[in-house]
Parts: sequence; C-alpha cells; structure tokens
Amino acid sequence: MEIYGGHPDHGESGQLARQLKNDIVLVQPASESELLTSQPARALPPSIKIFLQKACEIPYDYVDGCWDILKEHVCEEIEKAFSQHGHGLGLTFQTLYPPQHTCTNTSCSRNMKGQLLTKAEQRQVVLYTLSDGAIPAYSVHLYCESCNVNYHHDYRVVKNRRIYYDGIPDILQVGEHQFVERRLIELWITSMLVSWTSATNCARLYNLTLSQKAPPSGWDFGFTLRTEHVWDGFTILSLLEDFSQRQKTLTVPHLGLQKDRYTEAVKARNIRFRLYSQPELRHHCRKCLRIIPGNGNEPDRKVWVVVIDGVTVGHPCCAVHNCHIPLGNNRHRFCPVHMVSQNHICAIVGCEAQITPESLTCADPGHRAVEKIHRERGQARFQLKERMKRAQVAHPNDALAEEPRIADINDGEELGMADVDDELEEEEFEVEGSQGEAHRTSNTKKTKIRAQFGRKRTHNEQIIVAPCGMIIARETFYGAEGVASVVEMIKRAFHGDIKPDHIFFDNNCTLAKMVKEDPFFDDIGLTVDVFHFNCKHSETDIFCQQHCNPAAYPELASTDGKGWYFNSSIAEQTNVWFGGYHAICREMLVDRYNFFLDEMILRRNRATRAKLLKSRKAPMIWPTNNMTN
Repeated sequence: MEIYGGHPDHGESGQLARQLKNDIVLVQPASESELLTSQPARALPPSIKIFLQKACEIPYDYVDGCWDILKEHVCEEIEKAFSQHGHGLGLTFQTLYPPQHTCTNTSCSRNMKGQLLTKAEQRQVVLYTLSDGAIPAYSVHLYCESCNVNYHHDYRVVKNRRIYYDGIPDILQVGEHQFVERRLIELWITSMLVSWTSATNCARLYNLTLSQKAPPSGWDFGFTLRTEHVWDGFTILSLLEDFSQRQKTLTVPHLGLQKDRYTEAVKARNIRFRLYSQPELRHHCRKCLRIIPGNGNEPDRKVWVVVIDGVTVGHPCCAVHNCHIPLGNNRHRFCPVHMVSQNHICAIVGCEAQITPESLTCADPGHRAVEKIHRERGQARFQLKERMKRAQVAHPNDALAEEPRIADINDGEELGMADVDDELEEEEFEVEGSQGEAHRTSNTKKTKIRAQFGRKRTHNEQIIVAPCGMIIARETFYGAEGVASVVEMIKRAFHGDIKPDHIFFDNNCTLAKMVKEDPFFDDIGLTVDVFHFNCKHSETDIFCQQHCNPAAYPELASTDGKGWYFNSSIAEQTNVWFGGYHAICREMLVDRYNFFLDEMILRRNRATRAKLLKSRKAPMIWPTNNMTN
C-alpha cells in the first residue's frame, strides 16, 4: 500500500501531508528507514504541526490526533496553503529531495546499518513548470557523514564530481538555484525542431505566457527564465538521454562555472558523432532501398541510394583560410594559435608587413587607404541598412529585438577582434593615385586589393541524406564545398562494411573524374539528380553524359519506366528545414554548434522513422558485416 497516497475524502490535513512526506521523513530517527516502504511516520515535527494547524484551521492539540487517524491515507494538498502558511516555516508546494533517504554506497557503514540520512541543507530555488508557471520551491541536500557523499535532487557529489542518477528525472537542475520540469524542456526542444524557435525566444515565450506571477515576498530569486537556463536544460536532457541509451552514467565537474560544466561531455559526444555519424547511418527502408529480382540463377540485386548536398549554415571561425582550430571567443579574428602569428600582420591579403598602432594595416599608403574605405563603408548609412537586411532573417534569434544592434552585426572594434561584418569574408577594394588615395568613381587606372579585416564563417554544412528523408551524416566544410572534401566525407562516413550502391551529388561529374582510379568507388554509381542534370549540365560534356546521367542506370527508373524510383531531390527539400537554423547558429561557438545540430538531426530522424513506420515503409538498420545479404 502507498503510505503517502490515499483517498481525497479524508480531510484537508490529510490532503496537505503527502507533499510533506520528505520533510516528515527527514526528522525521524535514523534507524527507521522502513518508513520509506512500509510504515508512516510515528510523529510530526513542530514546523509541520504548526503548518497544518494554520492551513487547516484546527487547534494545535488536534493535529497529532488527526495524524494518528489519517496518516495511512494522505494525498494531494493546496498550493495556496503553502504560500500563506508554509514559506515562513521552510515548506513549499514543491520541495526537491534526492530520490532516496539512505546512502547508496554499499561500503558505507550507514548503508550497511540501513540508517537514514539526517544531515540536510535546505535552500530556496525557483522551479519552472509547464502547468503552474514559475513557483517557489526548496531544494534539500542530504549528506552522508560516513562516506562524505552529498545527495542532491538529480545527482550526487563525490570528490567534487557530479554523478547523475540512473534514469532521467522529471525535474532537472539547470542553475545554482533554478530547476525545470523535464516536460517543459521537451517542449522547448520540440519547438526548436519543428518551428526553429531559438532558446532566447523559448525563454521570452515562457516569461510572457506561462510565468507571469511575481515571487513571494522575501524570496531570494526572481522568476524570470533566462536564455542560459533553456540552453542548459537542452544540454543536460540531451546528454542524459544519450548516456541512458548507452547504459552509461553522466559525470561532470561539480566546481567551476555552470557554462563550462558540460563542455567536456559535449565535446566527447561531438567527437563520437564525427567518428560514427548519426545512429541512422545504417538505415534503409522501402523508399531508399530497392531489391531487383535476379534472372534465373542470378541472385537478387540490392540498390541502396543516398543523396549529398550542402546548405549555407555556419559558425564563426578563424580568418586563416580552412583553419579548423576553434576560436577562443566568437568575437576574435583568429584562433588562439593564429592569434599569436597573424594578429599583428597587415589585413591586406598577401602582405606580411607589421601593422601600425591603432590600425589593422601596415604603413603602406595604399593599404591605409583600403582600411579607410573599409571604415567609411562600415559607417555609411546605406551599408548599415544592407547589414540590417541580412541580419533580419526568416527566423530571428530574438523575436522581440526591435532591430539588430550594430555591435551584433560587426565583430567588435578592438585590435585583435573582428571589426567588420563577417558575412563579407574577404573584401575587394579599388585604390588609385600615387599616394593610394581612394575615390569611388574615377577614370584613372585603379588597383584591386583584397583584405580580410574580420573573422571568417564556415562555408557550409554538407549532409548525406537517404531518399526517405533520413539524415545519415553531417560535416562542416570550412573553406569551400570542395569535391575533394566531399570524397573524404563519403569515405569517412561509409568506412568498414557499409557502403551505398548509388550516390546522387550535384557535382558528381567532377567527383567521378577525381575517383575513377579509386577502388572504393568501383561499385558505386555516381550520378547527378534529374533536375540538375537537365538544367545545369552541358550536353557537350561527354564524360558527364556517359557516367553521370541517371538515365544510364535502369535500376533508378520506376517500375513502369515513366518516372524515377528514388527521390533524388530529397537533399534540396531537407535543406529547407536545415537552413531554418541559420539565425540560431550564426553566433555559436563550435562545440555548442555541433552539439545542437547533431541533436536536432537526431530528433528529426526519430520523427522520420516514426513516420516511415506509420506508412509501412519498414525502416530498418543494416546488420554489421551483412551488407551483401
């Protein structure tokens, strides 16, 4: 029988007591651990008795008698009673305790004796809920004096390491004094997935619609949900699901800043996804796999197809071309390595001279003139309007921002910080005259000079997607969407025993020429999708017509021969969804950027798999070492 459950008709004092179960258990003798499973508490502490007296309007002397009668049948309580009578006594509608009142260390003497943990620390916190908005709550830590383990609501602390409990709790701690319901975090992540809602807009939406109450008098913390709370909730829940699926335990540092606490765990998952791609790497279904029956004694033939394309979504990166070293700060021009070697070099491309004080160029008059033009462009009203227009994308990161701030569009103005809109990449200037004077219009001979005054942005995201819409792999291209980089991506994603039978790619004409001597591609068809082949590929290109024409591969045609079996334009369609994250991702540093996009793809693939199951397309995973069967 559930001791702290019961029937709602047994009186208001009984209704209030269930929420106080942990507070009641905490003050019981350490030897009475059986309270947690079989017996109700024998006596109530004074603070609980006073609270029940005031909340239920019964004489103090009656409380013990009511408890004796109703202690077997306590149930839910009323939040208003806690607000009026409980806060001053250290009681709230929600008090967040660890999941157990005993030490879980099997070698601990208290564990061996079955003793309760009675040393506790209580602190005020804010709990963000889906149904009740932000509410005041207490968080209670239980401390084991025998083995020095501190038990919190969703983790325990051992030697300055947070070790999360097995399973995923209904409430997660996202800040020192902030907790969020799991279902609310799931709502935020779903909003990011289906409507490209940024963490900033998730927080604004919550504050404007779900959490309009003011904190009670004397409460130490406000109720405003901040963007970092949304991001920490996203990160913690995603990590816990990842570790739970792999039957591992999430462990992070307990000390240090909250923003750095999960960095190593995030990096580790990012590396794993780069090495092994998405869990759906080995996916196949009736929309991306075709089995062609063999003739006579010939075996059936398998045709498994993928499509490759790029989408312009990126993050800030080092101004040195194709440098993959992360920026130390997303306002920096260079990564930490190139900051040392390049930060004092003239911004003009090809010039190796030292810069002059308070400048990004050397003493060359022509180069100084270029910097002058650059600064004038940045200050010109028409240029600012163009930058504003570029920043006002379809899915803004902050829906309530009246207009993008110039500080957000430029990369900063300190020396060593990018001070120009990074979307421009390298800029081209025209200068004239013996002293390098700049004129926007002139008939005299001009010299073209290129300069890199700011940081760069990664070129694009390259995705490998199945014709059914399942995203198989993703990779960031830094310098350009080079064919050689695509070849490396294909071989890295399909290493081992797994390899597609056919790949659609817009530039397969060039790729096929590059890999014609590579045995890896001997049994892989390389064609251009039908739309691009008809519209963008020359009929006079004999190699393209012979090797990359989809009509040359009968296995790609539909059964009736009037159409195509596979949707070769799926990558273009997927890019519409993927491109919606441009505004959200544009200022992320590389670790969060990769973690966020991998998680979005992971969840989209789950939804795609569910859709395929519902439509009876039989989504499955290729077994290891069995690709030929």
